[in-house]
Amino acid sequence: MPALPRWLLCGWAALLLVAVAAAGGPSKAPAASPGFTATALTDMFRAYGDTSGQWLGADRTASVRLPGGDVLWLFSDTFLGSPAADGSRPASAPLIHNSAVVQDGPALGATLHGGSPQAPSSLIPTEKDKEFYWVGDASVSGDDVQVLVNRYGLTGDGPLDHKLLGTALATLDLPGLGTEEVEALPLGDRVSWGSEVLPDGEHTYVYGTEAAGSMKFAHVARVSGTDLGEPWEFWTGSGWSTREADSTRVLSGVGTNYGMRRVGGRYVLVTHENNLMFSADVVAYTADAPTGPFTGPQYLFQAPETGAGHIVYDADLHTDLARPGKLLVSYNVNNLDDRVAYSDANIYRPRFVEVDWPPGSRSRKAPEPPGGLTAAPQGAGNAGLAWQPPDDGVTYRVYRRDTTAGQTHFVRLPGDGPGAATAFQCDFLVNGHTYEFAVTAVNKHGESGLSNVAAMTATVPAPPAPQSVRAEPGPTGKVSVKWGAVPFVQLFKVLYRNVTGGQRDASPAGAFPGTSATIGPLRNGLTYDITVVAVGGGGESGPSAPARVTVRVQPPPAPRAAPTAAARPDGSVDLAWPQVGNGLAYRVYSRDVTIGETALGRPAIAADNTYRARHLVHDHEYEFAVSAVNDGGEGPLSEPVRVRARVDGPQSTPTGLLVETKHGKVELRWQSRENWHWVFRRDVTAREREFTRDDIPVQGTRTILYGLRDGHEYELRVAAFTGGGVGPQSEPVKFKAVSAAPVNVRAEATGRGAVRLTWTEPQPGSSYRIRLRDATAAEAWRLDPYPVTGTRFETQLLTAGHRYEFQVLTIEGEASATVAVTAR
Repeated sequence: MPALPRWLLCGWAALLLVAVAAAGGPSKAPAASPGFTATALTDMFRAYGDTSGQWLGADRTASVRLPGGDVLWLFSDTFLGSPAADGSRPASAPLIHNSAVVQDGPALGATLHGGSPQAPSSLIPTEKDKEFYWVGDASVSGDDVQVLVNRYGLTGDGPLDHKLLGTALATLDLPGLGTEEVEALPLGDRVSWGSEVLPDGEHTYVYGTEAAGSMKFAHVARVSGTDLGEPWEFWTGSGWSTREADSTRVLSGVGTNYGMRRVGGRYVLVTHENNLMFSADVVAYTADAPTGPFTGPQYLFQAPETGAGHIVYDADLHTDLARPGKLLVSYNVNNLDDRVAYSDANIYRPRFVEVDWPPGSRSRKAPEPPGGLTAAPQGAGNAGLAWQPPDDGVTYRVYRRDTTAGQTHFVRLPGDGPGAATAFQCDFLVNGHTYEFAVTAVNKHGESGLSNVAAMTATVPAPPAPQSVRAEPGPTGKVSVKWGAVPFVQLFKVLYRNVTGGQRDASPAGAFPGTSATIGPLRNGLTYDITVVAVGGGGESGPSAPARVTVRVQPPPAPRAAPTAAARPDGSVDLAWPQVGNGLAYRVYSRDVTIGETALGRPAIAADNTYRARHLVHDHEYEFAVSAVNDGGEGPLSEPVRVRARVDGPQSTPTGLLVETKHGKVELRWQSRENWHWVFRRDVTAREREFTRDDIPVQGTRTILYGLRDGHEYELRVAAFTGGGVGPQSEPVKFKAVSAAPVNVRAEATGRGAVRLTWTEPQPGSSYRIRLRDATAAEAWRLDPYPVTGTRFETQLLTAGHRYEFQVLTIEGEASATVAVTAR
């Protein structure tokens, strides 16, 4: 099974989309002195999402008190922008993977992210497109905020195709909160470290979450002092080890993120209840040490949003903001059906709840525990429980522990329970797992302790296939799928098969709770069969009967505003425009207004809502417009924008001029950041006063010099140039042109009609041509047809008694002194 998305890791489900925006007018919440009420914070973030024009919603919701008293809120997946007039989240809302907002008193400031307002990106970026960071927790160390982030990678196109790759430490500077550094920590991919960071005494404790099947377990590490970049130690159950592999599980049923703080002399861990799938409960565990052992759970509250079919996850503690005698708890909300999640932008925003703390002790008038509890297999995968009543006038609660899965504590089963009955049927069991059960009695004075424990191993058959599957295509290529409920099943897999393309095996579209899902986008014009599989404690059902649907994708609308255009000093232009929708490509059209072009053309492709137009002409005015493209085709053009291209003349001066003679060639080299250069020269020996520019420009930072006079001294300068002009000239370099022509040339008659030439090379390794003539016959000079290397040349078949003259020429044509010899 692929690793699940971050919020899904909190509850065994499907993908979570999240939202954050970038600042606008501050959103205020009246602060209760010296803390905040839960209602004030919930309303503050709701108003911020509705009115800031930047932050639409997000999850994770970690808080860090900054020096000076401000509060830094950190978020993972974040939607940006403003809600639509009907309160929905626009399909064009940009999604980034992490962001931050600073709270100053009762007001929220700007949303902090990377990129620009037109093209936002994550505050803490990765260098790879298919990898991203989700926020763990953070703390202040010295002049920085240190943020533990979990790195995830995409393993496919489906919403479940995410994999934990490791943990990194991001450093944000103070007070600017820019990302200074992101350092990968020497940690593996078994535990997502950073679920909570707890400075306590001489150490800072770091909590993490291990996902193992449907269960999640807490781990503990620590560093000495407050610097999370120092060496880590890991709790083994009995001591500390420097090896992460020795880290042991300390508690089951935690979320991917949870809260851990020291409150009133004890350590309190607050988490969304994850021993059960899609629970509404938020619970607390307590311990005398940061490593446990933990007692509990204490049931704090139930999140009401699950009643509307939403999921809740990632509870956290905010003790710095809490009022005296209260636990201030946040949790996140989402819906796994995109159609529902986008219908109301407020779904995907944090909620806050206050709980009285510490809890009261058990009343002496609370009932005694029930007795004689038994558990036996009953029906299709159920457990039949029965017990003896301790007294009249009580009701009962049932608790369960999955020992096979490694569950550490009993968890209360949801719902109304058995009421006053002394028997109960427990469902949603996993085949082959051994369970322990206990029961408590409840009266108006409180709840008893647990009864005796009864154990049973479950035998659970696979569920039946879902019925009444329906599929309805939408205009963007997404398909809304609905099906009938299946008893004792909370999770369903949706699959699709391309009928038009002849696909044989269906592809997974994702896993979803409830009885609806939105999948895709699928391809325009193709017909698909959609099937649904029920996932229960006994495994998976067979696929449902298919629902056939033909996808029709409408071309996207035009960007809602003209692009912005910013001319760059290198002559390029940066364009950005409002995002039309997630996952779209764009075409960028342009025309050169200065030369009279009348029609937009030359479409370029942009993978997102930014584009850099290059190879423009200095001081020309250009017009740009943009269209969005999806599988249904190309949408209409945006309103155009005009901009004048500007190319600044170079400001830097070439340096490090060096002249070297190699293989008969004089080479000039220099250092420069620019690409094109002019070379200027002055013949000092000829008493030239001004530098003269060479006729041919140089691309790069080296050139061969021609047209030099033997023995003359020269000064050379170099200057970079662009379409905007010529930059400053370098300091001059002097050199003396040395002749490359051979010297000490000698000619010797070596035999009948044979002559040998020898010479000395001024520049070893050069190539030469031999020029000769029969002076006796008054012959004109002629070139021997073959080049020569080295310092010797031999020729034959000369006329005896005739006098011959020879010259040795460089490849460039520079000649040696003439020598003569009479052939034998």
